[in-house]
Amino acid sequence: MATTFLVHVTARERDILLAHVDPQGALDDLFRAARVTGPLVCLEVDADQLDRFMEHLERVAGYAQNESAQEHLGRTLERINAGFETTVDPGWHMVRPAIVRLGYSARQGQYLAFIHAYTQLNRRPPAEADFQSFFGVTPPTVHETLKTLQRKGFITRRRGEPRSIRLLLEPHEIPELE
Repeated sequence: MATTFLVHVTARERDILLAHVDPQGALDDLFRAARVTGPLVCLEVDADQLDRFMEHLERVAGYAQNESAQEHLGRTLERINAGFETTVDPGWHMVRPAIVRLGYSARQGQYLAFIHAYTQLNRRPPAEADFQSFFGVTPPTVHETLKTLQRKGFITRRRGEPRSIRLLLEPHEIPELE
């Protein structure tokens, strides 16, 4: 099974890239299939499409005649590369393998579903104690599972800040809570 990636860029970054890509229209097929949510554009691409996208992004970031476009896309390139290295600031959009292809374990899926449901009902993310109570597990089990979900790019958390869990998935990528 081929690995699929989600590439997040802003609508402005997409517009700048498409205005400067050579040959014109070279990335139209990728962006035509993209999901747009507000200012965020999400491309779901396979490894070959990702290579092509990155090739064009690197070329435009380095050689666009407009210096402002070079700088803007240079920052975009840095952000995406940070996503590959998993050194992404949680506030940045990033590149991560798509959930639909990589999958997650049944237990991890239930943790994701719990985060989503709890946040919807309580208007704030769950604390680790909420997971313990709901799933009937020990504190180390909860902590390790949340670390794994964060490492895989499914959630973000701010160290030392309670109730700071944020899902990085679209609602349709989260299973039903059982």
